[in-house]
Parts: sequence; C-alpha cells; structure tokens
Amino acid sequence: MELKNLLIKLKHKEENHQEYFFAVEITEELIKTAIWTVIDGQTQVVKVGHSQTWDGQAQDKLVRAIDQSISAISVNISPEPSGVIFGLPESWLDSDNIIPEKKTYLKAVCQELELKPLGFVISNTAVIQYLKIDEGTPPSAIFLQLNSTEINLTLVKLGKLIGTQLVGRSGDLGQDVEEGLSRFDKIDTLPSRMILYDGQTDFEEDKQQLTSYDWEEKLPFIHFPKVEVLPVDASIKAISLAGGSEVAKSLGFEIKPSTPSETLSAADLGFVAEDVAKQSKPASHPEPKPRLTIDKPNLIQLIKVMKEKLFRLKFPSAPKTITWIAAGFIGLLIIVISAYWYLPKAQITLYFEPKIIETNLALTIDPKASTLDPVKAILPGESVDISVEGSKSVPTTGTALIGDPAAGNITIYNKTAQIKTFPKGTILIGPNNLTFSLDEDTTATSSSSREEGENTIITPGKADASITAQNIGPDSNLSADSRLSFKQFSEDDYYAKTSGLSGGTSQEVKAVSQADQDKLLAAITTELINKAQTELQSRQGGDKTLVSIQDQEKLISKKFNHSVNEKADTLVLEAKLEYTALSYNQKDLQLLLNEAVKEKIPENFQVSDSSETELEPAKLNKDKTATIQAAFKAKLLPKLDLEAIKKEIKGHYPAAIQDYLTSLPSFLSADIIIKPNLPSGLKTLPHVAKNILLEVNSK
Repeated sequence: MELKNLLIKLKHKEENHQEYFFAVEITEELIKTAIWTVIDGQTQVVKVGHSQTWDGQAQDKLVRAIDQSISAISVNISPEPSGVIFGLPESWLDSDNIIPEKKTYLKAVCQELELKPLGFVISNTAVIQYLKIDEGTPPSAIFLQLNSTEINLTLVKLGKLIGTQLVGRSGDLGQDVEEGLSRFDKIDTLPSRMILYDGQTDFEEDKQQLTSYDWEEKLPFIHFPKVEVLPVDASIKAISLAGGSEVAKSLGFEIKPSTPSETLSAADLGFVAEDVAKQSKPASHPEPKPRLTIDKPNLIQLIKVMKEKLFRLKFPSAPKTITWIAAGFIGLLIIVISAYWYLPKAQITLYFEPKIIETNLALTIDPKASTLDPVKAILPGESVDISVEGSKSVPTTGTALIGDPAAGNITIYNKTAQIKTFPKGTILIGPNNLTFSLDEDTTATSSSSREEGENTIITPGKADASITAQNIGPDSNLSADSRLSFKQFSEDDYYAKTSGLSGGTSQEVKAVSQADQDKLLAAITTELINKAQTELQSRQGGDKTLVSIQDQEKLISKKFNHSVNEKADTLVLEAKLEYTALSYNQKDLQLLLNEAVKEKIPENFQVSDSSETELEPAKLNKDKTATIQAAFKAKLLPKLDLEAIKKEIKGHYPAAIQDYLTSLPSFLSADIIIKPNLPSGLKTLPHVAKNILLEVNSK
C-alpha cells in the first residue's frame, strides 16, 4: 500500500471534525508517544504521553508498550487517532530502508493496534533539525542519545551530519564519549557543545561526569565544551513536527512556513513517506570485509632502531662506568618494551543480533531406547523415582465456639393411665427450640383420678430426672418451672418442668478450618515435589536433565495434628510423597532440536548456545514412554574464524577496529577489557594473538 492511497482514504473523513494523528518514537529501551494535529495551518503537538519501557527484542513487548502509551494519551481525544508516523533509531535502517526484521515489528504494531502507517523519521536527524528550527541557526554540536548500555553519538557541524557512532557504556561516560569521538577521521576541531537527550532522568550524574572530564587535553576542542540537556519530550516533539507537516500537506492541509522562514524539506527532516508496514528492501550483495591497514610497530625493528641510535651517540673520554650505565639502560629499555609487547591481555566480547528460528516439536522420551532417533524424534531416557517426606505448618484462620452445656433436674409428668419409661437420650424441646437429652433411663408412674362430686380430678404421674443441653452456651441456662415438651410425644400425654438449669458457657477461639487443611496440603505437596526433583537431579550426572511427568506424584501418607473445627493456633501436616520422573541427556536433546531446524539455517550461520528451549510436563503413555512438547527458539549467529579475527585486530587501538568489526555479519557492539590499564597512548590490543580472549554472544 502506497502512502498516497492511505492518505486518500484519510482525506475522505468528515472535514467538520478536527483530525488527530499519533507519533511513536522507538528506541532500544523506551517508547514515547504524542498526538499532533494541524491548527491554523501549523502542525502542533496536542499531547505527549508517558514513556514506556521494553526490552528492545520481543515483538509482543513492543506492541504492549505502544498500546499502553497511546491508550493513555488518547483519553478525551475525539475522534481517536488512527494514523501514525514512527521515529526510528538509525540501527533499524539499512540504506534508508527499514531492515526486514524490524519491518515485521512495525507491521505487527499496526495490525494489532489497528493503526494506519503514514511514514517514518530517523529520530536523531529529526532532533537535529528540530533544534535548527528552534534556535534559528544550523547547530554545531555533539548529540549524545543515552540509554543504560549504549551511547548513540552524532557529530553535527553547521547543521550537517558528519557521522554517527554507537559506543558501549563502561561506567566512565567521559571515556566512552572520547572513544566515540576518536573514531572520526580528519576532524580538525570539535564543536564546543554537547547535548544530552532521550533519557527518563535529569542526566545530572551524566552531566557531572562530562563537565569534570579533561576534554581540551585529549581531543581537538577550541574551548571546553558546554554540556546541555534537552527536555525529555524533545525527541517525540521533533518527530511529530518533522513528519507531521509532510503528512498534513498530503492530507490537503494548508501549512504555513515555520519561523524562521527557512523552509525544511521532508528529506532534511529525515521523513520517508511510505507505508512502513509493507516497505521492502532492495536486494544487496555483501560487501567484502575491510582489512585493517593502520601501521603497527614491529618489536624487532623497534629494538634494532633504538640500539642503532643509542650506539651512535658519542661519549668523549667517557669512563667505563658511564658505558656500563648506558648498556644497563638499553637492557632495561628492551625489557620494558618486550613486556609491553608480550604481557598485555584483552578480553573481547562480540555481540551479534541473532537470527531467530522458532519451532514446536513433539518428542518421545523412551526408557527402552538406547540411541537417538532424529527422524522419529525419539530421545533415550530413564525412568527414575524417589520417596520424600516432610512436615509443614501454617497458622490457623478458622474460629470455633468452645464451652459447656447447661444441665439440671426436671420433673416429668405422665397424663396417661400407663406407666411410661423414657430411655436415656430422649430429646426434650424448650423455649426457642433449645434441645436437651435425658441423662439416664427414667420411668414415670401412671396418672391417677378421683371423684369429687360431679368432677373427676386427674393427677399426672411423676418422675424426677436429670437432663443436659445438646449445645454449649448460656442460652440453655433455663429458670425453674420452664416447660419442656418431648420431641416424639404430644404435650397432651407427657411434658416436663425444670427445677432450674445452669452451667452453660461458650467462647470463640482460633480453630482449624477446612481451607487451612486444603492450603497446607497443597503447599506441602509442591514443597515435596520440589524436594524430590532436587534430590533426583543431584543423583543424575551433570549432563542429565529431569522432565516431570503429569500426575505421577502421589501422597502415600498424611497426618494433621488437628481436625477441622478443633481449637488450635497452628496446624501441622506430616506427609510422604512418591515421585516419578524421566531423565534424558541434555546433549541428545540439543542434537535433536538442532536437527529439527537444520534445513532452515542460512549458510555460514550456526545455532548459538544461548538458544532457548521450553518443555511442557510430559504425558505418560501406556507403553511407559512419555510425550513432551518442546518449543525451541534457535538463535543463529554467524560462523566466525576467531583466530583470523585475532590476527586481524592484534596490536590496534580499540577505536581503530570498529569499522572492521562492523563489517562482520549481524554485528552489534563489542565490550573490550584490556589489562593492565595503560595510558591511552599505549592502550592497544595485545600484539600477540594468543593473549586475546575472544567470545561471541547475542543480544
């Protein structure tokens, strides 16, 4: 999709509404956003969002960081913007085109966040031109874009970009900047102005380091450089204004020239009006690696020349003592030069941007297999098991009522003509449905009657008995003559009256809850599984790795010190667990995974040891094999002849090898440590190749 097509679509929106657009700046660590529009013929920044961090690598983290920032900034903006211009670091481009890998990042951002790409700006170029507009004159300065690991150093003279250097941070900012500036050839004088930008902090510590550094003694500064700090939002504003005016013109807005009247073109601002989500890079042929051509002194020649010059010196009528002193001095000088030549050592770590190949693979771990089968993805394994035990305690969180039930005596009344025996445990019901039970078997006599004139007087049979409340608490403490009924009989036949019940008490205490037991059981199970895995792994050789099998852990015993609802401050569980797992050789797994991606590896690349593998818990099959899903993220690094590189760089100053290192495929940066720490004029890489330790890593 060409930009003009996108702009035609945007132009057909309702013209009665204010049109808003996003600007998104991407650095290796930060995401910055802004919303811009056109008001009265001028491109203006409406809002600047909060910076978001990301790791500079993961595509999903980039999408999430941009989403969080633009979601927050677009609140109360109507209509919500959809068009976006990007501010990109120079490392994302190759010959003015976005490199393919980064292009997929931008495409994902636009697709997942439903944004319409309008073009991109090179961030540091936009900042330079922003300063030119703001100050009215072309700037001459050293621009320093800082992050936690690198310095993007841009040298500008009278508005013209001389060049850019990427320098790793060592902790001494002044020395790092000096290293970056020393890489520029044929620079007679340097601008006496340094500008820091793009950080989340106020750069106070960085500014102090730069202002306390001895610049005039080390580099061609006419005056001691002034150190300035741009506002945090300067770069995103620069991107908004740089790309915004060109996009606005394409949308049909009438743009008034900015002040000063000097007009800047889109090319001046670094703006590229393309659909960055679909931009393609023309094919290019690899350039040959540059060879280092800086002359290096030869030790034998150096000593020979010094001897010739010293022996040419004439000491008229010099005594033998002076001759011996001169000879000793020459010998000492040869020792010092030899030590300088042979003793220094260097540790160099080369960082490369890895090519990523991701694949998912279903592996079978077979305890019966003796050899690796890459075709069937069978990995030889061994079934191992162990029994572990342990105890764990937790504070209780439940509550319970404890106390005593009320008890006392009653009189049972029998209105029937038959003797009635009430067995122990017979239930009586009192006021408020309180329940009581007989303490023992009780027999009540039958009722009797007598005639008094025309009336018959019936006297109920009686029996004394004792009862106890079925629940604890003072509610069952009943006063005398409280009437009770029998649960199973009618009050027309039997009832009872109390002689007074007492002794019922209750109080709330901490107790064991069901949740306490469940939580403790889950915790000790996890703890015992971890213990079993640790002990099993320690029994394996250093090249063996365990993989857990689903549902193959079993608690064979458990014992709580308290039951549910029992009074207790602490609940303790003792348990024993049986655990079964499979072990395999890590080298076998790596061979199998490498074989799975072999056909996808480009020529002259190899799988890095820093590749990542995620294994899901294995599922046990009926034949005692186990199936496991492996997610393999292969990081590919170039195949390098490290010995040839050592020979190429030995004896050179670190700054002088940068062009050579940059020529290596996918090279990002290098960390160089030279010991001993000699003065800068003598601080070259060792002249002996075997004294250089060269390591390759990915970022």
